[in-house]
Amino acid sequence: MALHPSHDPAREEVVWNKLDYDTRQLIEASTYDRMAWQEKIFATRKSLCQQGYFTGHEARLLALWNLHNAEASAKLLPPLRSRFAEVVVDEAQDCSAADLAILQLLHDAGLPLILVGDPDQAIYAWRGAEPHALGNFAARLSHTPHRLTGNWRSSPVICHLAATLRTGQRPPDTSVMRDEDIPVLLLPTRFATSGSRHLHSPTGDNIVDVFRARAEEYAIEAKDCLVTAYKYATLPGIAREKPNTNAITSLAWARTTVHTTGASSDDLARACAIAVRTLFGYWYPGETGGLDRIMAAHRLSAGQIHRTAFAFLYSLPAPHKEWGPQVWQAMKAWPPLPGAAPQGGKGRPAGKPTLARSQLATGVRTNIVHQLKGDEADGVLLLLPDLGSVQRWATSDPATDEVLRVWYVAVTRARRLAAIALPEEEIDALAQLLKGRQVPVRVT
Repeated sequence: MALHPSHDPAREEVVWNKLDYDTRQLIEASTYDRMAWQEKIFATRKSLCQQGYFTGHEARLLALWNLHNAEASAKLLPPLRSRFAEVVVDEAQDCSAADLAILQLLHDAGLPLILVGDPDQAIYAWRGAEPHALGNFAARLSHTPHRLTGNWRSSPVICHLAATLRTGQRPPDTSVMRDEDIPVLLLPTRFATSGSRHLHSPTGDNIVDVFRARAEEYAIEAKDCLVTAYKYATLPGIAREKPNTNAITSLAWARTTVHTTGASSDDLARACAIAVRTLFGYWYPGETGGLDRIMAAHRLSAGQIHRTAFAFLYSLPAPHKEWGPQVWQAMKAWPPLPGAAPQGGKGRPAGKPTLARSQLATGVRTNIVHQLKGDEADGVLLLLPDLGSVQRWATSDPATDEVLRVWYVAVTRARRLAAIALPEEEIDALAQLLKGRQVPVRVT
């Protein structure tokens, strides 16, 4: 959900294009229009809030309402002004429209504000955090900006690399803690068209293994390395394939997902939904009307069934060709939810699962860039699979191109070594670009 562009909390709307795939399919297949769904969404949320359950979004809306309402703000603002001498906002570049609206109202009420942030790390535009909005807000404050130029994490080489991905052609930050001169590694890579088995072009070896070997040359162990990318689908490891219509294969996908480090929240939610359908098909074989009707009939909470589904999935052995009988035994042995009435073999998943090919563990952490804010590692490998990435690097403006800001966040996670894997035909162009910006590089 999102506020209306006016930031009026009374004009909140559902952001339909941000819904996950399963929810969109459910809504499009129903007989109700979007207005009816929106009314039900707001009514459900109101009920949860009345019970004391607030997400961060609801807490922001409540704050906005209280600050907008004259009677409420008259009671709220005096104790706020007396208690707090100033409000310090860290990571200010991640402020959404609602956050900035709250800060504006506090500022207007006389509370001094200090904003600390890096606009070049603004990578959450999808939830309303826009660099220009923060810039416009900061310009309305009376304080003179103070630019911080000392880097307490990265080597001078990485500081020079990061400077090529930020706005304003500003000089590199000063490395405060490190004086190493490890060059930026450029790794020619053949990226898989499906799955995530990416190979080092000159040797045919797994690209993560090559990165790990090069890191060891600089006395960086695998546990101190990190591999990242813009999308989950690019990351190495177990292929994040979508479940299909075959029940046992879908369940195998779900079990693999809950054991996959860095699995997205959407994939985890979908995995739990698959487990719920499987368990409910066994526990409540005679009941119709869907999940909501069964939950209401037996007074089951969403949290209760999702905890059960996740625990069940996590307990299952790794999928294999003869996995079905093991799943069936686990289903029969699992403590049932209230009202369960199994009927023999009804609900038993049939057949053999189609298995996703997994890769050997490398000992190297992996995650998408959006999950790494605040994280760091001695060595970081950024995967850039798309042709045209170097052209984008050379010509786009990070002020308007969020992808460049995502790359900037990725390379600034590195303390000692930054490596970039990209298609072989892009290597020379990036090497020339970086050398032209006084960034030492090593093509390997």
